[in-house]
Amino acid sequence: MTTADGSFMPLGPHLVNLRNGRLTAGGLASTTAEDVDRIFEVHLPRFIAEHPDSPVPLMFWAHGGLVPERTGLAAAAHHVPWWLANGVYPVYFVWETGLLQALGTRIRQGIDRLRPAVPVEEAADQFVEWIARHAGGRSVWADLKAAAARSVDRADGPSPIAHDGDGAAGDAGPGAEAGDAGPDVVEVGVGTDEGGARYVARKLAEFLRQNPGTVTLHAVGHSAGAIFHSYFLRAAFEEGVPAFESIIFLDPAILIEEFKRDIVPRIGNGVQALSTFALGKQRALDDECKLLNITFYNKSLLYLVHHALEDEEDAPLLGLQENVEADPVLREMFGGARIQAIWSPQLDGPWDSRSDAREHAGIDSEAVTMESVARRITGQEKIESFPGILP
Repeated sequence: MTTADGSFMPLGPHLVNLRNGRLTAGGLASTTAEDVDRIFEVHLPRFIAEHPDSPVPLMFWAHGGLVPERTGLAAAAHHVPWWLANGVYPVYFVWETGLLQALGTRIRQGIDRLRPAVPVEEAADQFVEWIARHAGGRSVWADLKAAAARSVDRADGPSPIAHDGDGAAGDAGPGAEAGDAGPDVVEVGVGTDEGGARYVARKLAEFLRQNPGTVTLHAVGHSAGAIFHSYFLRAAFEEGVPAFESIIFLDPAILIEEFKRDIVPRIGNGVQALSTFALGKQRALDDECKLLNITFYNKSLLYLVHHALEDEEDAPLLGLQENVEADPVLREMFGGARIQAIWSPQLDGPWDSRSDAREHAGIDSEAVTMESVARRITGQEKIESFPGILP
């Protein structure tokens, strides 16, 4: 692993840094295939040898769509020592999304360009939603989802984007300027090299074949990280990984339709248990989106995705309580033994089922939530306290 200034070098044993789905060769930190090899051939075996009494929980983390590279790296650097102290070996996918900056730019440009066309009855948040739809916000969101899909491309093989629908990932959307979609998104038919998450999945499968019974597998995805993991899990199973003991989503931005298609069939068939921790309806409505410390949307980001950024307006999301409770299949499913939904605030009941999250962006740094996640992964009630928000 290499870094621009050396500050993130200690992350090397725990980092897979991606750009547009590929292992990176530049930026603040870079991950090569050789770096991934060392995770499975040197670092993870050493950690297992230091914890010989039981299988080591091996946890794959995917951050949300709000964060640029530096923020993702800083969060990983903050989290990793805590996971290690709790006996968990973490691997962080940092996939350089930066949705908020790109979306904020589109909205600012759209306000200048489209303000005269906005229906006069639009209120503040509806105005932002209207601008986001008509100023290319959908193409920004589609680019993010395309980057997740590209991460599991086979070497010189078909990209999963090509058969996940109508190829909308390369569509700039209504009202967008020409050239909104980058060339990597337009070329949705064939990948020219292997996706970074695909390479990790392949190396993971090889490790498990050579070291059976040494680890249990877990995946945690925050916001759009749930979308990323829907692809990573698919690749892992295709490469021969037998099972993940738990999947945990934090305020997931994945469509309910995609969750049912890609994740649900694996529950009990490769995924032993799945849980979601998310803002309850009132806390999601009380949340706000900020850019440069200025509020531009007075609700959770999930509402902006729900109302404006998917191809279908008001597209149901797994992280919105009212969407889940309106779906009869999910209502029944989340009442079962294998699938649970915890809506914040939830401060009573089992210690692994609590959350006091108040912000979509900050749910991954809220101590009650993160300690619940750690208890689910370790199976232990007594754990090291979460270190709190980033300094």
